[in-house]
Amino acid sequence: MVIEGAQYTVKKPVLYYGSSITQGGCASRPGNSYQAIISRRLDCDYINLGFSGSARGEEVIAEYMSGLSVSAFVCDYDYNASGVEHLGATHERLFQKFRDKNSNIPVIFVSKPNFEYDARESILRRDVIYSTYIRAVRGGDRHVYFVDGYGLFKDENRDCCTVDGVHPNDAGFVRMAEVIGCVVGQALREQ
Repeated sequence: MVIEGAQYTVKKPVLYYGSSITQGGCASRPGNSYQAIISRRLDCDYINLGFSGSARGEEVIAEYMSGLSVSAFVCDYDYNASGVEHLGATHERLFQKFRDKNSNIPVIFVSKPNFEYDARESILRRDVIYSTYIRAVRGGDRHVYFVDGYGLFKDENRDCCTVDGVHPNDAGFVRMAEVIGCVVGQALREQ
């Protein structure tokens, strides 16, 4: 006899694509990654395509992701882009590839949370991501959202949110889940 478990409230999983942060690399356990925390709060499954050092907006992965059946897409690969130029060359292209096959799926753009080491570079990278968002909005896309990574760790005790100045610990993941989770929840409600 097979007994099925309860179904998720959100029928299709949320897709996350990004760096070792997205992978959940320094969470004390898998359930403490920001995606797992969001999943529990919103009662949804998720697909975690977080790659330590390897998510760089490749066309083949954009093609693969665009074919998945998902309820939302969180694009969070800022850290793995080798620089501002690389991010500029890949970010909007990856989004457009996904959007071509998924015209009504919410897309949430996230910039990196840590500005402490190179604020100028971090701002330029954030501007690339924000530009993708603004062009989509100006083009009439009502299903895009932007999360400014600087606000993910909030102001007080920012230094307590990572293990090495880059990778979030459990405290950092909780703060990320609070901010990103609110936007994912809003996006899912507006569908």
